[in-house]
Amino acid sequence: LEEPIDALEPILAKFSHFGITRADLWVLASLEGARGAQANGDDLPFPMLWFGRPNCEDANLDSDCVEGDCSAKRGPHRDLPSPHLTTSEMLSFFNATFDFQEPWETVAIMGAHTLGTLSRTNSGFNGPNGWLSNTDRLDSNYYDALIGGSFTDFTNDNFERMMNAGNWVMEFYNNSAFGTPDRWEWERGANPHFVMLNSDIALVRDLEGLIDDEDGQVSQCQFRCNRDDDAGCARCPHAAETFDIAAEYKHDNAKFLQDFQAAFTKMLEAGSDTEVGCPIPPCPIPGTFPTTSPTLPQPS
Repeated sequence: LEEPIDALEPILAKFSHFGITRADLWVLASLEGARGAQANGDDLPFPMLWFGRPNCEDANLDSDCVEGDCSAKRGPHRDLPSPHLTTSEMLSFFNATFDFQEPWETVAIMGAHTLGTLSRTNSGFNGPNGWLSNTDRLDSNYYDALIGGSFTDFTNDNFERMMNAGNWVMEFYNNSAFGTPDRWEWERGANPHFVMLNSDIALVRDLEGLIDDEDGQVSQCQFRCNRDDDAGCARCPHAAETFDIAAEYKHDNAKFLQDFQAAFTKMLEAGSDTEVGCPIPPCPIPGTFPTTSPTLPQPS
């Protein structure tokens, strides 16, 4: 992340005297990224409502940070959430970390996986083509890859058709040459292939007790059973708490975007006292300096 951090420093220097922080610029960049990644015709705004978030070097002691140095590029060590969370574990994580109270908030925020790719050198997962074919588009196609059936099947609650989605199968990667953990991941297709992690699959399959604690392999069931599978094929059970929400998003992109915006906004405001509301954004987070709003540059 050194390159984007360095690219933002001149902007930070220009606006920091207004109380704009580096953390605010990361938030602004993510909001503008979400807005710009929508398809033509989707123009849901992602406004910057609050500013004044503390930077790592201002909110932590050097002894708390990586290599004993809090800076733009070194903050406290944070363990990323496991890529092998089950449905209940994922809901619990987002509830504890971001106060997500409803399952739809977690299902919607996971739709961010429509964007980006996965690298063996960073995470060990082999996903150079991403989760989906268009890695620059924020839309509901993520759920289309997890839920089968047509809109008619959805409206008629045809459960078996909806369970018959893409044929995701587990593949193993030895990453000893990359210095990253060995990984099991769900894949479909070839040249290119696309990827799902256990936590993605957990939106539609209940993997409780089915994920190997050491390496993340799911070996006791399959995502779906095909015609040429033997009679003993065991399909992973559906995730009752989140399956129907994912199915709704598959067929309603506008609903997904609205819920994603709400969940993303809540995530970005986590830990800040914003209950007073912001009549004319952007507003300073209560208790921060200054008490008036700067005029921020508007995206072109």
